[in-house]
Amino acid sequence: MPANTNALQTAPAPAQIQQSDLSSALSAIFRGRFCQTLLQNRNSQKFEKGETLYDISRKEGQFFFIRSGVVKIGTITETGEEVIFDIRKAGEVVGELSASSSPRIDRAVALELTQAVPVSYEEILATIQKNQPLLRDLIQLFCDSLLNAQEQVTSLAFRDTMQRLTKTLLDLAGQLGRPAGKRIEITAYLTQEELAQMVAARRESVSLGLGLLRRDGLVEYTAHGHLVVDPVALRDYRPKN
Repeated sequence: MPANTNALQTAPAPAQIQQSDLSSALSAIFRGRFCQTLLQNRNSQKFEKGETLYDISRKEGQFFFIRSGVVKIGTITETGEEVIFDIRKAGEVVGELSASSSPRIDRAVALELTQAVPVSYEEILATIQKNQPLLRDLIQLFCDSLLNAQEQVTSLAFRDTMQRLTKTLLDLAGQLGRPAGKRIEITAYLTQEELAQMVAARRESVSLGLGLLRRDGLVEYTAHGHLVVDPVALRDYRPKN
C-alpha cells in the first residue's frame, strides 16, 4: 500500500526569506565581465569541505567570488535549526549582503573543496559607481526581488512538502546538473538533512518524499551518492494519495 503523502507536513517559512531572495539576485549581477575585471591578478583562498567562508553576525564586509567548488548559503533560526537559502558554484558570488551596515544574517559553508577570491565591499562599490548601466540593473533588481520574495512566501504558505521538494530538485538540476541520458545528475553530494534545510521541512518528511519519488521512478542515486532526476516527470508530478 503506498504511503500517504498527507503525512508530509508543511514547515513554517523562514523569517529571512526576503533577504535570501535578494542575495540570490545580487549574485546574478556580480558575474560575467564585471567579475572578470574585478578579479584580475588576485589569489584564491582554499576552503575544505565543511569549512565556513563567513559566519552569522560577522561585519568584515567581504564578498567571495567562487572559482571552483560548491557553497551553501543559509542561516540558523531562533530555534537552532539550519535553513539553506541557496547553493552557489564556480563563477558565482557569496557574501553580497555584507553591503548592509548590519551584521551578517547569513553564513556560507563549503560543500566540497572550494577556491574563492575575497574582495572588499569598498572595492566593489567603487567599481559600481563608475558603471551607470550596472546601477540601473541594481535598481531594477531591488524591484524584482520584492516580487520574487512574495512568490516564495506564497509557495511556503500554500505548497505542501512534496511540491516544495520537487521544486527544489528541479532548481538544483538547473544549477548543478549535467546530462545523464534523458535525466539530469546533480553533481554536488547533498545529504537528506541539507535537502530538508532547502525545502524548509523535517528530514524525515524529505526522506519519505524521496522514497516516494524513487518508487515512482523520478529520482535515483549514483554510486557516488549523487541524485539523478527526471526533470520532465518532476514538473508533471502529482502525489498519489
